[in-house]
Amino acid sequence: MSLVDWTSQSQKTGGGSSKFLKLEPNKTFRIRPVHKPIVMWKYFVEKPGGGFGQAITEDPDSCIITKKYGETARKRFAVNVIDRSDGQMKVLEGPISILSQIGIWAQETDIDPGSNDGGEFAIKVECPGSDRRKTRYVVQYIKPSPFTDEEKGMIKENIVKLETMYKPVPQDEIENSLYGNKDEGSSDEGSSSEKSKVTSTSSSESKSDSGDDDFMNDLDF
Repeated sequence: MSLVDWTSQSQKTGGGSSKFLKLEPNKTFRIRPVHKPIVMWKYFVEKPGGGFGQAITEDPDSCIITKKYGETARKRFAVNVIDRSDGQMKVLEGPISILSQIGIWAQETDIDPGSNDGGEFAIKVECPGSDRRKTRYVVQYIKPSPFTDEEKGMIKENIVKLETMYKPVPQDEIENSLYGNKDEGSSDEGSSSEKSKVTSTSSSESKSDSGDDDFMNDLDF
């Protein structure tokens, strides 16, 4: 996986203290994008005992999960953001429709949303009748928001390397990551450990090292 330009998905296609920003139904979230987003193909496989196994694939068309099990990977994105509800750096992961709407704004204004010239956006999560299958995400640009000196320091200290956090699972491991060994069953403990392994890495691995000059110099302050 690699970072992409905001406008690459501009055309429509067929709160707490956690480091992740969870978009809850029927709420509005204000964010300040930071740097570039990443696009991925992700499987969500329902477990017999409840919950979903998750894994990212490099190529959904040729992936063993698609060919063998008929599962369809969902196109999603992730980006570092400042959550305006508490001012903290978090990772926002969501459906590609959110990225597409921000990308349209970027294309029309010729401004990189995650650069110092970018601004705040509101994401309204509309879920009629609490049916999550019908959830709609409406994005609206709010205002310009150059990074303050305090925010620049926070970003350099806390920005997550998305290419590491959302690294695809190799083909010889992805089947076991989603379905596990036959004799393991579908215990919650197994599901939890696999989910953690395939969707993220430890913060020590995914957080940007202050000595990583190439990555830090790419931040447009």
